[in-house]
Amino acid sequence: MKKKQLRKELDELNSLLVKKSEIGETELLDFFKVRPQLILLMGRVVGVDAPQKYNNELPLIGKFRSDFVVTNDSQSNYSFIEFEDAKENSIFNKTKNKKTSVYPWASRFEHGYSQVIDWYLHLSVNNQTQNMKSEFGSYQISYSGALIIGRSSSLNRGDCNERFEQRVEKSLIDSKHITCYTFDDLYEAMEDQYAILSSF
Repeated sequence: MKKKQLRKELDELNSLLVKKSEIGETELLDFFKVRPQLILLMGRVVGVDAPQKYNNELPLIGKFRSDFVVTNDSQSNYSFIEFEDAKENSIFNKTKNKKTSVYPWASRFEHGYSQVIDWYLHLSVNNQTQNMKSEFGSYQISYSGALIIGRSSSLNRGDCNERFEQRVEKSLIDSKHITCYTFDDLYEAMEDQYAILSSF
């Protein structure tokens, strides 16, 4: 990764998050697509230790599509990343359920989370097949999935933050966690990784 350019792109992300309280999915995708250093650092945050390559809107063995895919130089370790919008109601609805007095999970979160579940199950079914070999150059790969969605401020209502953390930490799909970050938390995690990389 190019340190000077990465610093510039991180600052631009911070400016965007500070300037706008709500950001649509298309705007976020377009923002990241023209900032390759940011994509690679995001890949490091969500599961690729030494990110070297990326693609956007990559098909997954002909059936699904990932917003971003980051991999290492040998293309043996992948992170498949799904973006949803960054709004106050992206993760939980703004109003409580009248019967249970809790904030219901938002449809955008359920949609994005289900996307990653579909990827995991599809990749699992195709493990050790010619389809996997044709798509990734190997019969088996190491991979993780991530959902980036919403704003951190939206989790301050009721028990939303606790429920969000529990769902992320305790849910397993095919023995794998789904990494979930708000866009604010992703930025903070990337700043931490930038500091680590800059110390070398």
